[in-house]
Amino acid sequence: MRAISKPFAPDDPLTLVGVALPDSDGALEEMARTFVQEYLLQGWDERRLLALFRNPFYRAPHLVYRVCGEEYVRRLIAEVLAGWGQQPALQEGSDDA
Repeated sequence: MRAISKPFAPDDPLTLVGVALPDSDGALEEMARTFVQEYLLQGWDERRLLALFRNPFYRAPHLVYRVCGEEYVRRLIAEVLAGWGQQPALQEGSDDA
């Protein structure tokens, strides 16, 4: 099988373009909640999810961790789980993760 290629086009409509959006009140919390929901839906457990927020490689979740703190992240995970009728396994203040 041969790879299909085309000449470079500076006005290619499929070129990725990043834009900055103004920050609004609650944007960081909404972003954090969305991360928690997405990864829990993919089957991640609380320990793995907390490790994601702790890891600087994952810049956006780690930003939440740095700005809001670990207890905030733990509470957020517990809130999302409670909203889905599940009990959190990690306790606040424990060093289980």
